[in-house]
Amino acid sequence: MLLRRHDRYVARSFWITFLAVVFFFTLIVLVLDSAERLRRLTRNWEQIQAGGQHPLLVLGEYYATLLPFLWMKLLPFCVPAAAAFCVARLIRHNELTPLVTTGVSMRRTVRPIVMSGVVIVGGMLLLQETLIPSLSRHHLRLQRLITENTPDRITQVPHFHDASGGRVAMRAYLPLQQRMEAVSVTFYDVGTGEPADQLWYGELEWDAAERRWRAPHGGTRILLDPESPGMRREEVPSDRPTPLQGSAEFLEMSLTARLSPGLSYTQVASLAAANPDNLYFRVLQHEMLTGPISAFVLLLLALPFSLRIARRTKSTVPGMVAMLGLAGLYFGAHFLVTSLAHGGEWNPAVLAWLPTVLFGSAALAAYATLDG
Repeated sequence: MLLRRHDRYVARSFWITFLAVVFFFTLIVLVLDSAERLRRLTRNWEQIQAGGQHPLLVLGEYYATLLPFLWMKLLPFCVPAAAAFCVARLIRHNELTPLVTTGVSMRRTVRPIVMSGVVIVGGMLLLQETLIPSLSRHHLRLQRLITENTPDRITQVPHFHDASGGRVAMRAYLPLQQRMEAVSVTFYDVGTGEPADQLWYGELEWDAAERRWRAPHGGTRILLDPESPGMRREEVPSDRPTPLQGSAEFLEMSLTARLSPGLSYTQVASLAAANPDNLYFRVLQHEMLTGPISAFVLLLLALPFSLRIARRTKSTVPGMVAMLGLAGLYFGAHFLVTSLAHGGEWNPAVLAWLPTVLFGSAALAAYATLDG
């Protein structure tokens, strides 16, 4: 039989504790967030009603779509916390002693918790690549609906690089209509790095059927000559294809990447490829993997420390304090190396993985010291 009776008991104890810990921290975050969210909802109450929606239903949908993103942030902390609490409780009630005295090793005893951690990390990676991308855009729309006076108009638009190689700037983007206003696309000379060609459009709209951007009112092409003080202009007819290659989904992802509650690894990889000089996306690409893995690393660290402390004190408090200290060290190191990686003086891939590798090595060494 794959799982013995004591395996099922330990696994059940861990999962009950894990769900309780996740519920506890989720409740705290939602309560803290709801005060500010309700204030903004009240300010835009009439506007939301004018749009044919009930504000309280919008708020409920907002938090329902927030939960997956919130759990992705909480799980690297909740997994080791649940393991530390579960182990301490089992030892306090003398539920592990009979197993050890009958010859079952401690590593074998806690194996169901380790395997549960593997399942959780796999679920996080799967959630990140499947559910997260589809929910992210909808959640951002609800957030704009609650907090902004004009939810269908993004005016603080950063410049970004399109897949065509052009640098795109605009006055505003309307996500629901998939339309850009006052758009300029600048292409640069490969040799000199100076602007060589620029296109200006009063309006661009996404044609979902043909999967391309259309300029319904045409545009203007500006030929820039760095050796001449003047520049030539020519009208661009509305039936001429625009040079932009990125889709509406890619555009909105580029504009809201720093505000988005969650992106998939595939999405971040596409942003990094389109913006090779942007260190933010290069570092984020590695963090999409190290984030879920950190839950398992901290789990392996929490188990040996919790077992040793609980054997001496038979209390859950010291083990939880030790786990909090280990998690604080890990996330502090992660914050430090991420800041260094964004500075560009060090290899971002090495820095992004450094805390995970170091703490992972320590976790494996500590786990190996459990009774053989």
